[in-house]
Amino acid sequence: MENLFYITFSIKTITGIDSYATYNLGDNEEKAMAVFKLLKGSPELSSQSVLTMDFTVMNDGIPLPIKMLECTFDDIMYNTRIITREIFKNLNLEES
Repeated sequence: MENLFYITFSIKTITGIDSYATYNLGDNEEKAMAVFKLLKGSPELSSQSVLTMDFTVMNDGIPLPIKMLECTFDDIMYNTRIITREIFKNLNLEES
């Protein structure tokens, strides 16, 4: 079974952590890692983290976390734009 890479945005609420957006980066590890390296955020997480972004691989139906970043609202806006641009390029532009 192939691996699938994705990024999930989550927010801390009064009832816990809720995921509100998931971006499928496909099955190409190299491309998925390249997208993640373009993103902003801090790897320093704390109990006060409100916005987080999880980079995960689905391996044989089991989600395995790769990295997690704490984000500001500005980071989330920037990252959404970058992820959307990179997904568009990967889906629509032929490789040279």
